[in-house]
Amino acid sequence: MKRRNFISTVAVSSGALLGAAQCSPQKDKQTAAAPEPAVKPDTLAAGLKLQTGASILEPARQIPVIAETDVLVAGGGPAGVAAAIAAGRAGAKVILVERYNHLGGLWTGGLVLPLLSTHGLDKKGGFKQVIFGIGGEINSRLRELGMSIEEVNPTIDPEAGKYVLDAMTREAGVRVLYHCWVSNVVLENGWIKAVILETKSGRVAVAPKLVVDGTGDGDVLSLAGESYENMKYHIGLVHRLGNIDKIDKSRPGFEAQEIGLPTPVEGVNWFNMHGDDDQDALDLNALAGLQQKYRIQIWENVQKIRSKPGYEKVFLLDTAAQLGVRMSRILDAEYRLTLEDTMTYKSFEDVIGVSGAWTSLMYKGKRVTMRERPWWQIPYRALLPKKTENLIAAGRCFCFEKALVEDTRIIGTCLVTGHGAGAAAAVAAQSGVSARAVDVKQVQALLRQQNANLG
Repeated sequence: MKRRNFISTVAVSSGALLGAAQCSPQKDKQTAAAPEPAVKPDTLAAGLKLQTGASILEPARQIPVIAETDVLVAGGGPAGVAAAIAAGRAGAKVILVERYNHLGGLWTGGLVLPLLSTHGLDKKGGFKQVIFGIGGEINSRLRELGMSIEEVNPTIDPEAGKYVLDAMTREAGVRVLYHCWVSNVVLENGWIKAVILETKSGRVAVAPKLVVDGTGDGDVLSLAGESYENMKYHIGLVHRLGNIDKIDKSRPGFEAQEIGLPTPVEGVNWFNMHGDDDQDALDLNALAGLQQKYRIQIWENVQKIRSKPGYEKVFLLDTAAQLGVRMSRILDAEYRLTLEDTMTYKSFEDVIGVSGAWTSLMYKGKRVTMRERPWWQIPYRALLPKKTENLIAAGRCFCFEKALVEDTRIIGTCLVTGHGAGAAAAVAAQSGVSARAVDVKQVQALLRQQNANLG
């Protein structure tokens, strides 16, 4: 069968990629008399020199719609994977889009190996596991492989993590598209009709019923024109050291060096980096500069370690494939989760999950330790954009107060919000309704069926 016989096409003005946050086939037809661009494409042939600050107008093009799906999940990090698996197990047709060559995002490719916030204080004063569902299952599978250590906030092996996530998405019937990323959306009356992807096969589109934004940076919600706040935060780069088990403490002149923390693989430690404070994760120049700076810094630091007596056999095993972005866009959703909510066992009728804590924080002038902090519910409304009807946020871009950033951005919470978003997307798609109109009771029933903890 010829390609044109099974691929439908949609005309989209790709010029919107340089400016506006949304595009619409209908509106494009009405904007033929748009203002003249700063530089016309045909003037380039005449030898016009482009300068910084100039702009160009990309000609409109036909973009092939390569698939229709119930749920499109953008981003294959912990949130996106949990969403895709949840929706796939519910019987929805799911496509998961990932820009790198692996699933797990910062958890695996970023070498941020601890699954944090697995436990919290219950109302009876017991410090107990609170993350179950798909996140708990992933950790259980890794533990069975001997690739997850510690019960509270376990640390995993990244390659084992990639394997387990690939296996689980395949089992759930999820179609994973690697090496592509979302570059735009087509909106019509508040609904995302198509998601445009940049790929090695060119620019293509997928037509979804529901979309889950699991990009971490909230790329889809931004393209859809949703309001958000860009939170500047410290960005680092994780690396691993090998031959830790061959450190010779008997060598004359031996002094303990900082060598990171253990992983499930003997002799291999992971080494976190705080990095520079107040960095803008949406600034391409900042990201480029930090990437280069950190890699040089890591190499030189490891050489200093190797120069110390007893550490001669230690070596740099690898640096993370992803820069350690901790925070960027925070969605302005139907509800903003507060610090007060998380410290008082606030109950939500639309709860979609429960998370715990991994660090201490200040509350009412007092420092509260990890083991003193309550488990906390996450309401579905905190995942719901105010404008776009078929979009759900998951992962670190959902709606919360900045005081909660250390709990909301980490792997455990991302797995929980992803699970909730995927279940809601599946129910909405199968019911033919918007994300906002979905029956939350039905979503909660599905989550309980998938062993999620709702408190």
